[in-house]
Amino acid sequence: MADRRRRLPENVADDFFVDDTCIDCDACRAIAPATFHDHGAQSSVYRQPENPEARRQALKALVTCPTASIGSESEA
Repeated sequence: MADRRRRLPENVADDFFVDDTCIDCDACRAIAPATFHDHGAQSSVYRQPENPEARRQALKALVTCPTASIGSESEA
């Protein structure tokens, strides 16, 4: 799982985040476009999930990430 100490500053505050190991593969943005955004060379969380479906998509992105760059502050 992602390292909260390496959390990208572009992430909005709260539960989900992307760390600096992101390779910008676009998987998270394809799975959860309401949560993840491209900010250049990496993805970041631009909006925290606001409903159960968005949270489910964000969790799917977390487990799908090939570099384990997505993290959650909670017991996801």
